[in-house]
Amino acid sequence: MTGFASKHLAASVLLSGLLAISVHASAGDLSLPVTGNVLGTVENAGGVPQMGATVQLFNKFERLIAKTITGSDGRFAFASLPSDLYSVRVSLSSYLPVARDRIAVKAGVDSLLQVHVASLLSNMEVTYAIPTAAMTNDWKWVLRSSPATRAITRFLPGEESSSQNAEILPKIFSGTHAMVSLSGGDSSVIDMDSGRGDMGTGFVVSTNILGKNLLQLGGNYAQSTTSGPSALGLIAIYSRDPSGGPQESPEVTLSVSQLGLVGGPPLSGATALNTSTLAVRAMSLSIYQAMDPVDNVHLEYGMSGESVDYLQRSAHVSPFARLTVSGGKAGKIIAAYSDGSRPDALSAHQQRQGVLQQDNRGDDLAAAANGLGRLPQLSYGNHRLALQRTASYEVGYQKIVGSRTYSVSMFYEDVSNGRVNVAGNTDVLSGGNLLSDGVSKTLIYDIGRYKRNGALASISQNLGEFVDASVAFGGMGGFNTNSNFRSDPGAALLDQRMRTVANAGFDAKIPRSGTKLVANYGWTSGGAFVPSHIFTTQNVDVAPGLNLLVRQPLPALFGMPGHLEVTADLRNLLAQGYMPVSTGGEGHNLLVVQSPRGLRGGVNFIF
Repeated sequence: MTGFASKHLAASVLLSGLLAISVHASAGDLSLPVTGNVLGTVENAGGVPQMGATVQLFNKFERLIAKTITGSDGRFAFASLPSDLYSVRVSLSSYLPVARDRIAVKAGVDSLLQVHVASLLSNMEVTYAIPTAAMTNDWKWVLRSSPATRAITRFLPGEESSSQNAEILPKIFSGTHAMVSLSGGDSSVIDMDSGRGDMGTGFVVSTNILGKNLLQLGGNYAQSTTSGPSALGLIAIYSRDPSGGPQESPEVTLSVSQLGLVGGPPLSGATALNTSTLAVRAMSLSIYQAMDPVDNVHLEYGMSGESVDYLQRSAHVSPFARLTVSGGKAGKIIAAYSDGSRPDALSAHQQRQGVLQQDNRGDDLAAAANGLGRLPQLSYGNHRLALQRTASYEVGYQKIVGSRTYSVSMFYEDVSNGRVNVAGNTDVLSGGNLLSDGVSKTLIYDIGRYKRNGALASISQNLGEFVDASVAFGGMGGFNTNSNFRSDPGAALLDQRMRTVANAGFDAKIPRSGTKLVANYGWTSGGAFVPSHIFTTQNVDVAPGLNLLVRQPLPALFGMPGHLEVTADLRNLLAQGYMPVSTGGEGHNLLVVQSPRGLRGGVNFIF
C-alpha cells in the first residue's frame, strides 16, 4: 500500500504540474497571434476609389477560397488567414484585371495591397505592417463586416497550412501588361505636330521589377503611303512607388524620335530644302518629383531637357512646378509654372475627377505612347531652326461638391517663336519664317513673340455610372486678320485681341457593348485663331471644332489572351477655325488654320 500510495502521490503531483503549465501557456503562449490579415484598396489611375470591384483570394494551390466586393471607399479585407502564400485577383468592368502571386501572410502582420486599375496597365503593390492600436475605425469595420473571410475557416481535405518563416523574395517581373496597335489615317505629319504618318504601328509594355520598380517601354513606327517620310520613336519611363503615395524617387522619362523630311522645291514661298532627304532628330529627358512637405500641401516639380537637330541644332531646359493646397471642404488652390516646352509631365499626372474621364484618357504610359511620334514645337525664324518657348504662370481654384466639380483658372504666358499653321497663297509671307516638310498641305509660320492672358471657368458633372459631362466658358488672347496687312507690306499678319471661348463635352459608355465615346465642341467668338493653352490647374481642355473619340472593345478570337479594341479619332470634323487672309485677287487667299481636320482609326490588341 505504501508503494501504491507513493506512486499515486507522484502521479498527482505530475498532473498538477502539467495543469499549471497548461494554464500558464493558455494565458501566455496561446494568446500570441497565429493568423494575419490581407487589407487592400482599389483605385483608378487618378486615385479615385472603385466600388464594386470583385476581389478573389486563392491559396498556394491556385484554388479559390474566398471572394468579396469592394465597398464605396474601394476597400476590401480578408481576415484571420493562416500564415501561408496566397494570390489575389481583382477585376472591374471597363478595366483590365490585375493579379498578384506569392503574397505572404505572416502571423500578426497585415499585408497591405494597393491596387491601381486602368484600361491599359493595371498594377498591384504589396507592403507589410504590424497592426497597432492606431488602426482606423474604417479598417476595423471592413474586417468585422467582410463575409468573404468566413470561408477560410473551412479547410478542404488534403490541404496543408504551413508557416513560412523564410523571407519571401518577390518575382523579378510581375504585373506585366502590353498593347500592340495598328493605325492609319489622313492626318498629315507636320499639321498635327505628329509623326504618325498615314500608316503606323506601335507597342507599349509595362512590368514591375522586383516588386518596387515600375518600368514602362513604348515605341512606334509610321510610314506615309506616298513618297513621304517615315517616323519612329521610343520611350522609357522608370518610377519607384511601392506605397502608392507620393513618389519616393523621381520618375524619369527618356524619349528619342526621328522624322524624315522630304527635300525638293519649296511650297509657295517656303525655304528651299536642297538635300534629297532631311531628318528631324529629337531627344528629351524629363525628371518628375512629387512630395507632401506638410499636411494638405502637395508639391510637384521637375525639369525636362530637349535637343533637336534639323539643319542646325537647338536645345533648351524647361523647369516646371505645381503646388496644390487643400482646404478640405473649402476646396483646393492650385498654382502652376512652366518655362520652355509643353509641360507634358504635369499633364500626365493631372488628377482627373470621374472614372470615365480617367479611363478614356488612359494611364500615364498610354498618354506617353500617344505622344511618342509627336514632333517638338518646331518653327523656322530668320532662316534658322527655332523651338517655340512658353513661360506660363497659372493659378486655379477647384471645389468638389458631391458628383460636381467647379474649377476656375487664370493664366499669363509669354511666347517666343510663336507658331501658326498656314495654307494657300504663302508668297506674301517671308520664306525665312516658313517651315515645310514637302508633304503636308499646311506650313508652319513663325509669328515671333507675343504675350497674352486668359481665364476659364468650368463645371464637370457625373451623371451616373456611365456618363460624365462638362461645360467651360472664358476668355483668352487670340488673333484676327490685320486689316493693314494687305496695304502695308511691313505690317504683321495677325492682330491680337481678347476673345471669348466656350467648350462642351461628355464622356459616355454603353454598358452592354462596352463602347466608349468622348466628344467635345469648342467655339471662339469672331472666328478668331486662339492658340491652345494646356491647363494644368483644371481638367477641362478647350479644343476647337467638333472632336470625337470612339473606342469599341471586341471579344478575343480563337481563345487568344487579352482582347481587341477598335478606335476612331476624328479631329475638327466641321473644319472650323480656318481664318482667311485676303492677299489680293480672286483665288489667292491665305488661310490661317487653327486645327487641321484629321481622321484616324486603329486596332489595339491588349493583353
